[in-house]
Amino acid sequence: MSLRLLEIETTWGLITLTLDGRGNVVTLDLPPLKKPPRKPFSIERFQTFENLAQEFPTIGIPKGTEFQQAVWKELKKIPRGQTRTYGEIATAIGKPKAVRAVGSACGANPLPVFIPCHRVVAKNGLGGFGSGLPWKILLLKTEGAL
Repeated sequence: MSLRLLEIETTWGLITLTLDGRGNVVTLDLPPLKKPPRKPFSIERFQTFENLAQEFPTIGIPKGTEFQQAVWKELKKIPRGQTRTYGEIATAIGKPKAVRAVGSACGANPLPVFIPCHRVVAKNGLGGFGSGLPWKILLLKTEGAL
């Protein structure tokens, strides 16, 4: 099955989606940011990430370890505009001591935004985000969670 790329130019850099032969999104790559860009975020082709998600309604759980898949399934349950802590996710999947492993699974998520790892925060702060905290802050503000 051949893969194809969909590139979306934004004011914060190029967002790249990899789609399989059926049109399902298998990865989403955000350009890494260490600090917030000077320009406000905007997408030329889609107004919001939610519109983008509606274009690709068949977002499943990607390949990963059993633990990663359990975390990613739990992340998909977090409603827009809400957050959960890494500890809450660990407890929800029946592994209450696996808080750091939940963080690692979030970092390994190949479909950020679609599997909303940005909605997982530390007990006393934002926690991390693989593509940089400016993305996490943007996404949480857009959803009304900050």
